[in-house]
Amino acid sequence: MTCDKAIVEGLVKILMRYVRFRHRRTRFTSLHQINQALSDCVERINARRHSRFGVSRRERFEALERAALKALPAHDVDTGEWLTATLHPDCYVLVEAVLYSAPHIHRHKKLRIKLTENHVEIFLNLERLAIHPRCRHRDGRRIKIDAHFPPASQAYYEATPQRLLSQSRFIHPELHRLFVELFNDDVFGNLRRAQGFVRSCMKEINTAGHELASERIAAAITTMRRYDKFRVPYFQALLAQARKQTTAAPGESREIVRRPGNPMLRYAVGADRPLDIFAAVPSDSIQEK
Repeated sequence: MTCDKAIVEGLVKILMRYVRFRHRRTRFTSLHQINQALSDCVERINARRHSRFGVSRRERFEALERAALKALPAHDVDTGEWLTATLHPDCYVLVEAVLYSAPHIHRHKKLRIKLTENHVEIFLNLERLAIHPRCRHRDGRRIKIDAHFPPASQAYYEATPQRLLSQSRFIHPELHRLFVELFNDDVFGNLRRAQGFVRSCMKEINTAGHELASERIAAAITTMRRYDKFRVPYFQALLAQARKQTTAAPGESREIVRRPGNPMLRYAVGADRPLDIFAAVPSDSIQEK
């Protein structure tokens, strides 16, 4: 590369010297004239006999170099952007709000992601592990290759799903039953969702206590089953809604009691007879007014 760079820079120097000398008395009035002059000088230099090779540059190119040239690519060069991501236990990496799969044997490893115009390539130590078509939707959809995942029976009994099942058993029985159903349906497809449920439940327990949080968690799961909508943001919204609903303590009266004699009240004595607002004002004040 260094040698080729020196040769190119030397040829640029030769061309600029030739152009300046040949057109030293020429006044250019447009960019087209300058380009035309440069093309004419290039042709003259290539057609001139070289002192060392004994032939012109054009003849040497036709005899030696043209046969070694390769055809230009049919498509433009696809430049890429490099990112770093960790392969999640569910065998997906998150890139621009889209999940792309990679071989499960590399879980918890730092991977290099190359984003091009049309593809997403996943590398580990310069070895390409996977290539996917690039998705532009940014809606959390999963782009998967089935060969990247272990068998379903093996995946169910791996450490991460079993740990989540154990945590849900101590949080609430309804949560444990929900996790069993989700993992029986799709282990890796619901792994992140189960982790989000556990985080939300633990936050609620730490804030409100286990007894009150258990009631809210059970009510939220019942609502999710009713509408068949199992989403972490929806679950968090249900918990927040239950948190805002404050009930009055037993025996506490919420009736509004109006004190008689308040001149600002229109009907303090009764709804049928209005209160004389001057009755509560001393007579001396009335005489002064």
